[in-house]
Amino acid sequence: MKKYIYLLLITISSEGFSQQIPPAFSFEKEAPKYFVQLNETVILESRVFKNDTLRYHYNQMKHYVKIVMPYANAAVKMFNEIDMATAYASKKERRRFIKSKEKEIKSNFEDKLTSLNITQGRLLVKIVNRQLKTNCYDIVKELKNPVTAVYYQSWAKLNGINLNEQYNPKDNLDLEQILTSLGY
Repeated sequence: MKKYIYLLLITISSEGFSQQIPPAFSFEKEAPKYFVQLNETVILESRVFKNDTLRYHYNQMKHYVKIVMPYANAAVKMFNEIDMATAYASKKERRRFIKSKEKEIKSNFEDKLTSLNITQGRLLVKIVNRQLKTNCYDIVKELKNPVTAVYYQSWAKLNGINLNEQYNPKDNLDLEQILTSLGY
């Protein structure tokens, strides 16, 4: 009997508490809404390699991309700066500005770029093509002249690099995955 009285008291008291919350404090009406914009996150599945050689080549490419990315970013920044500064300049002013930038590039980067190996040079060309959405041959042709562009293209071809090749993400799946995993 004591159990029933105890259950009855609990039931009555719990009903009383649920009715004591005034409707002015309804959580649906008064709850503040906060929105936070988060950066886009790319989640990549863990890569499974068929053998150790493929894993080695992938890790080697990732290492080379980390070495080359500062140069690619500097090249893209420099190209955009030249493009913006010479948009409304005459041919003579444009040529003078480009020569001054070329001297700056040679003083800052020539010794570092000559120390890159051929594979790193190939990656640098592909990354610049990817970021500027145009090939390096057209850039040299625009900034210098067509004769210089042909000279650089022939020199690059001797070393296994094609400056006139358009960047295609489908052909460079490993490079795309590395760049997206690094946040580029």
